[in-house]
Formats: sequence, structure tokens, C-alpha cells
Amino acid sequence: MTRQILSLILLIGLSLLLLVLHDLVPTPNSVEQQVTITQLPHKWVGNILAFPEEELSGITYHPKRKTLFTINDEGGLSEYLTDGRVVRQAMINSDDLEGLTVDPISGLLYAVVEGRDAILEISPQDFKIQYEFRIDRDFEGRELLKKGGMGLEAITFVVDKNHAEGGTFWVGNQSFSLKPNKEPSIVCQIEVPIKTRQQQQKRGIIKKMKGKIVKFFPLDIIDVSGLMFDQNRKRLLVLSDTTNLLLEMSLDGEIWRRYLLTGEDQEGITLDHMGFLYFAQENGQIIKLEDRRE
Repeated sequence: MTRQILSLILLIGLSLLLLVLHDLVPTPNSVEQQVTITQLPHKWVGNILAFPEEELSGITYHPKRKTLFTINDEGGLSEYLTDGRVVRQAMINSDDLEGLTVDPISGLLYAVVEGRDAILEISPQDFKIQYEFRIDRDFEGRELLKKGGMGLEAITFVVDKNHAEGGTFWVGNQSFSLKPNKEPSIVCQIEVPIKTRQQQQKRGIIKKMKGKIVKFFPLDIIDVSGLMFDQNRKRLLVLSDTTNLLLEMSLDGEIWRRYLLTGEDQEGITLDHMGFLYFAQENGQIIKLEDRRE
């Protein structure tokens, strides 16, 4: 009798162990896609700033001006040469700005505002805010961007010559949990009427315009802190601060590479025309690396 009880206990314990392992180890069809983590191939250049810019939260390379633009949590905008020399710095507002990108065709800058879930259109010449686009939080009847949640944390613009607005924005929604009932860790594709607004403005039409989510995909990492579209490789680079990872993905959400990063507290990523990567860190440094990915 005792032997039967012990056998039953052992069987129950083994079953529970298998259930736990099933939850921890991803299946081939799971979102993690079984991609091995490797060190990011690079040659170290180092921090390019002589003086730290505190609370850095976003960075982008401007292909027309051949300069770097950064933003911080206090509403500051800066322009640097790629060797770190300051071109211009100014406070543009008091918002918590958490991501920065550029439309390479128009040259306009776009920043996301955390908490308000909005995108600011900014002139790179005079640093003036030209417009604020609010983002519809819902997608097909589901609230993807939770009101009062962690909010948008990253942004990049993907050019599409066949799109009426010249392309679409991709934004990262920050979350520190992957549980189903928590705020989702996702990347959203958003249509923003940037060209339509400019055309209506020329005709004297004043109308509030919003962006809308047209697509999204879930992530298997928490704390999205930066996004960038690598035009040459046609890959979306997704940065995670807490996990210290960089995902190289397709625009359909398929993970191609997982890279372990050097540095710390990465809050933004960009790539220049010479093949150098730049990481904006919360400690005020901009780390420059020679990109040696395939």
C-alpha cells in the first residue's frame, strides 16, 4: 500500500514538473521562435559625448543633415555631429518624450509623448513643434494602448512610396509583464495623416487629425525602449533595456536575430549612412559602434 502511495506521489510530481517545463520552454510555433542569442557583432568606438545629456530617451540619424538628434525625458531636443560635437540644444516643451525618428523624405522629426500617446511633428531647423497627432488606442474593438498604462516608448518611420502618407510609423508599447491580463508588450503599425494634414493646411483647413493602429504583433520580451528600421536590410530593430537585447525582426513580427548588447540602460538606437550604430543611454552617454552584422 505504501509503495502504491509513493508511486502515485511520484507520478503526480512528474506530471507537475512536465507542466512547468512546458510553460518555460517555447514550442517551435511559439512567439519566441527558437532564435539563439548571440553577441552583437561590432567594433567598439565608445561614448562620443564630452558631457552627458541626462535622461536620454531617444535618438535618430538625420540622412539629409548628416547629424544625430536626441531627446530626453524633460522635453529637451539636441542636435550633434556624429563625433559628438553639439550643433544645437533647446527645450521644446515639458513633456516626457520617449522616442524619436525622422521622415527621410520630408526631413521632419517625430517624437512620441509617453502617457498622452501622441506623436509630435518637429522642425529640425528651428526645433518648433508643428503639430500633435493623438493616437487612437483601440484596434478592432480592443484597447491595445492602455489608458494610464506605461505608454509608448519607441518610434520609427518606414518609408512606403505607394502609401498615401508616404509611409507609416511603428511604435513600441512598453510593458514589464508578458502575462495575458497585463498591459501588452507589442509593436504597432500606425497610419498618421502627415501628408493629408499638410495639404489641408495649405488650403486653410483646420481640423484635428489622429493616427490609427492598422496592425500589431506581440513581443516575447519586456521593456521595449527603442525602435529603428534598417532600410538596407529591411529589418526592424527592437531594443529592450531590461533584458539588454536587440531583436532583428521582419515587419510581420518574425524574429531573425537576437543580439546581446554591451552598455547599459539603452533608450534609443539609430544607424548612420557610414554603417555606425548609436545607442542613447539613460546615463547621458551616446555609445558608437561599428556595425558588423551580416
